[in-house]
Amino acid sequence: MVLYRLSLLCLLVLVGCTVVGTTPPTQSSLPNVPPTVASPLTLPTVVPTLPPTSTPLASTPTPIPPTPLPQPVVLAPTYPAEILFVRGGSLVAFDPLSNNERVLANGVRDVAIDPTGRHLAVASNQIISLIDRSSGAAQTLVSGRIAYGLSWAPDGLTLAYAAAPQPPTLPFDWMQWSNWCATATVYLIDLPTLNELTIGSGCDPVFASDGRRLAFATSPSVQPSLLNFLGQNNAIRLVNRAGANAWDLAAADGSTGSGYLVYRPAWSPDASVVAYQRFLGYQALVDLNLTMITNSSGGNETPTLLEAGWLRSPAFSPDGQYVAVVGYNFSDPRGFSGYDVWSFALIELAGQRSEGSPSGNLTLLGQLVTKLPRITSAAWSPNGNNLVVLAPANWNPTDNPNDPLYSVTTPGELWLLSSGGQPQQTVNSNVDYASPLIWAYEGLVTAQMGSAMIRYPANWQLSPVTNNGELVATGSGRLIGRRTVANPALLNGSAWMQTVSDWVSVTQANQPYQMPDGSYLATFTGQAADGSSISGAARFDTTTIIISYAPASAWPNERAFGIGLAFAAQ
Repeated sequence: MVLYRLSLLCLLVLVGCTVVGTTPPTQSSLPNVPPTVASPLTLPTVVPTLPPTSTPLASTPTPIPPTPLPQPVVLAPTYPAEILFVRGGSLVAFDPLSNNERVLANGVRDVAIDPTGRHLAVASNQIISLIDRSSGAAQTLVSGRIAYGLSWAPDGLTLAYAAAPQPPTLPFDWMQWSNWCATATVYLIDLPTLNELTIGSGCDPVFASDGRRLAFATSPSVQPSLLNFLGQNNAIRLVNRAGANAWDLAAADGSTGSGYLVYRPAWSPDASVVAYQRFLGYQALVDLNLTMITNSSGGNETPTLLEAGWLRSPAFSPDGQYVAVVGYNFSDPRGFSGYDVWSFALIELAGQRSEGSPSGNLTLLGQLVTKLPRITSAAWSPNGNNLVVLAPANWNPTDNPNDPLYSVTTPGELWLLSSGGQPQQTVNSNVDYASPLIWAYEGLVTAQMGSAMIRYPANWQLSPVTNNGELVATGSGRLIGRRTVANPALLNGSAWMQTVSDWVSVTQANQPYQMPDGSYLATFTGQAADGSSISGAARFDTTTIIISYAPASAWPNERAFGIGLAFAAQ
């Protein structure tokens, strides 16, 4: 049985092996059943895990920086502080620091400078020329007139002068001045239009630092006894800018007390007083003069200097504390001549003193600081720290004034004096005898942006421009500012104060008055942005306002310059 099962197993194995090795038939005998295809695996649905998402922040645009405002073009000054004098009839500008010179005009009879130092008026032959101090360019203002005695209004818009049929004979004495002034007429010329206004008969016109008033000497009208010229009876007259509201501040009628003439008025820097010369005439072997000082609103006059001969115009220091006077003793009884008959006196206007006179002791205002012989001209430096004077060549200040050592009229030399009148050093030579002298400001810095412009001293600082049409410069508590105002209504009446409230808080202002160029000018007091007390001037039209101010204590003596800055702006 067992053997049988083994045999059967072997047989099955052999059969299976045979089948495997046999070639399969071409047609299968298996039933036609479609092949079974395994169903795809069904996997549980799984949501893929993504990185955590957050709502993106709205993108912040990169800020675009504001377009910077254009900054002004700044032009440095083109000339330094200079001493002006005449050499060989030509006007020379001399820099005492560098010793450089330049010639500005020829054939000069008289010269005046505007309060900011930018322009000169020069009288020569029969014309008055306007000279730009920076470029030297000249423009004829007046022709056909023989002029002498020039004075600028502080705004630079008007020039006063006197003219006569014949040129003056210089230097003046009693007769020569009288002959000139008796035939002269005072005029004002408006520079924007070149229109002229006749003020009246007289000479020696000079503007006050506020520009509203003009002082001049009226023509003498009486012939003194035993003399052949009109040299008696006249007045120092004040008029407004329109030539109206005239009144006489002082007069001379030939009497012993009043003398023959009053002449050569000069305003103090703050315009509070007027100084002038009173010619008393021949007394005690000499012709005597008194330098007088009178309140510009009227009142008692006070003498401050008794001097011999004929006197030049009093010259106030920039702070108004001193006055310098040059005298020409044309009738010197010693028979001296040339430089020997000239002298210089410096008075501090504080306290009083007593001096002898032919009529007895005379009480004089102030203290005599110094007196120097043989000085023919004098001028203050702009800062008041020095004076420049004209002396004879090889002058020795200690030479005896009673010796005729310099009896010539040849060219002389310039000396610097301290503010106390002490001689320091010579600075130039070959200056015409009795030449006029002017110590002029250095040039102003110009800041210009389009058609807008301001001018200011070189030691001030220009502020960055933060608003279109606005320019500001400041220095030592002073400011010159200009801005454009879109609404004309803001520049009427007192509304102008609000347009500059960030610069100054106005506490009091005078009524604006119209200037020759059509703009309006108002002076004011108030507080600056830092709370300091200031005074100043505002100039405005329908689109622009310009203000200029200084510390309240300084403004009275700086008013002419401050107003000049306001009108130098555009």
